[in-house]
Amino acid sequence: MNGEAVIRLVSEQMERILWTARSAGGTLIISRGHDPDTIRQLLDQGLIRERLGHLVLTPKGTQQRRACAPF
Repeated sequence: MNGEAVIRLVSEQMERILWTARSAGGTLIISRGHDPDTIRQLLDQGLIRERLGHLVLTPKGTQQRRACAPF
C-alpha cells in the first residue's frame, strides 16, 4: 500500500470508531476493543479522552462524528 492509501484507511477507521460510539446519558463512549493504534491517534488528536476509565468523545470528537455521519 502506498502512503496515501494508508492515510485513507486510517481515516476511515477513525470515522468508523467515532460513529460506533454508544450513548451513556449525555456522554458518547468508545469501545476499547478497537485498534489500539487508531485509538492512540484519536487521543493524540483530541477527539477522545479518558474519563473514569472510559474513552469518551470530546466536543471536538462529537463535531467530527457529526461531520462523518453516513446520512
